[in-house]
Amino acid sequence: MYENGWILIVGLALTWMIQLGFTYLQMKRYYGRIAALRRQGLVSVGKAGSAWRGRVYAVVVVGPDRTVLQVEQLSGLTVLAALKPVPGLAGRSIDELADDAVQLPVSKKLREALKDAAAHLRAHEQKSEPQPEAESPSDPGTLAAITPG
Repeated sequence: MYENGWILIVGLALTWMIQLGFTYLQMKRYYGRIAALRRQGLVSVGKAGSAWRGRVYAVVVVGPDRTVLQVEQLSGLTVLAALKPVPGLAGRSIDELADDAVQLPVSKKLREALKDAAAHLRAHEQKSEPQPEAESPSDPGTLAAITPG
C-alpha cells in the first residue's frame, strides 16, 4: 500500500519537473524573440481572454512615427506555443489598432489584445511627454488662486 503511494508521489513530482522545464524553454524563446523585436522599435504587449477560454497575447512593434512595424501573436494552450507573425497590420497607426470602426484581418480575441497593447503604448507616451512646469508659488497670482478670500 505504501509502495503505491510513493510511486504516485514520485510520478507527480517528475511530471511537475518536466512541466517546469518546458515552461522555462518557452519563456526563454519568448524573451529572446521580444529582445529581437525591441531592436526594431518600441514594443508593447497586450493580452485578451481568460485562463479557461484561452489567452491571446499581441506583441506590437511601433516606430518613432507611431506606425506599426510588426505584430506577432502568442496563443495556444500548451508550452509549445510560440510567437507567430500577424500579416496585414504593418503600416497602420496605433490609433487604428484601438478603433473598433477600422476593419482588421484578425479574430475578435486578437483584436482585444491589440487594443490592450495600444492602450499600453498610449500610457507610455503620456508618461514620456514633458510635463508643463507649474508657476512658482512666489508668483502673487498663483497665491491668490490658491488661498481663500
